[in-house]
Amino acid sequence: MVDIFRYVSCHEKNFDTYSVILESLLIDTCSFFDSLSQTLIREKSLAGYAFKQESQVDDFKKKVSGSAEFNCVDYRKLLEDDFGLSTMEVNLNLYEEAYSNPMHDLPDAVSGHLIAPFKEWAVGSSLPWWKAFTALKHDRMSNFREAKLRNVLHSLAAVFIILTLHNETEFKAGSVSLELYDLFFPKYWTFKGRVSVMNFMWS
Repeated sequence: MVDIFRYVSCHEKNFDTYSVILESLLIDTCSFFDSLSQTLIREKSLAGYAFKQESQVDDFKKKVSGSAEFNCVDYRKLLEDDFGLSTMEVNLNLYEEAYSNPMHDLPDAVSGHLIAPFKEWAVGSSLPWWKAFTALKHDRMSNFREAKLRNVLHSLAAVFIILTLHNETEFKAGSVSLELYDLFFPKYWTFKGRVSVMNFMWS
């Protein structure tokens, strides 16, 4: 993604840009999101965590055991109610206008572009970037224009958020590589009433 920004400026005016390189990145990122979400749900459930909506997911126990797969509808039911993903935002650090603000690295003056990759879940709607991914999976030739920069950035932001949930202890302890923050930085979200995982950066 950082390499792409050498040729396409990271600005919302360019968010409808599409290409075969972005297509590959979107497919890879969404597939990774899928795997991460499966792993997060299974590990939490096997550790004794009870999701509020697990009774509303068909074949939940089979899916936890790995004999069936969760889908994005399941992710919304299980992760939105318990973690409020629709309220979580990340800051796109490499946004073009951030470079004009020499103070953009300070915690009280974060500059960039906010992305809320799950906001549609708040009203029960599907995620545009996930719809683009499924369209590409089924017919890349007809749907290659869905591989937009906007969809790639939102899918990457979604992966970032799931990673923070899956590795909450490590994030809070500050034991993750700072390279992880090259593209995104969490923007003061909360989950389960606790201050977000980003606070260790300001301590």
